[in-house]
Amino acid sequence: MSQTTRTIQIAVEPFTAEAFAPFGIVLGEPKRPAEFGGPASASWMMPFEADSGVQFMYSRFKHQPMRFSVLERHFNVTQGFAPLNGSPLVMVVAPPTDRSGAAAAPAPESVRAFYLDGSTGLLMHKGTWHALDRFPVSPPHIDCVFITDRATHRELMQEKADGTKPQLTELYDFEAARGVKFEIVGADAARV
Repeated sequence: MSQTTRTIQIAVEPFTAEAFAPFGIVLGEPKRPAEFGGPASASWMMPFEADSGVQFMYSRFKHQPMRFSVLERHFNVTQGFAPLNGSPLVMVVAPPTDRSGAAAAPAPESVRAFYLDGSTGLLMHKGTWHALDRFPVSPPHIDCVFITDRATHRELMQEKADGTKPQLTELYDFEAARGVKFEIVGADAARV
């Protein structure tokens, strides 16, 4: 007997520090004094953590329908994304969960979609679930600075090369496990 797939619509919500707090922090001008600076500069420390060396990448995400069924999480890094060129995007996240047992999989109702207007980025807590893609609001694509760690990236490259299952990353396919797909709605309205 085949399983019926249902689609859950996720409304896009504003990307604010308060709304995003369960998943990470907003990368934008902090509301505190700078920790370092000079006569014409100011710098703030950000809580980036990586259990191995930092991997700095330039990433491009093509415009596509805002639908997905798979989330992933990383156990040893607080990944960061910062859009370039002021390009708006939608970021999908769900809160960290237990590493094993019945509470390991994210609940479908915990999945959220945030509209980033292109002026700020984000830094996710370790273990935060997220869609595999960022979703550009307009064609043709968005470019991002992507900060991760070398061990996670190495494992994902190894998996792509030969299928070796990663230990630092976990995928969860809602469609395969629960017959659920997601569709993001309201991204155009969020731009206003």
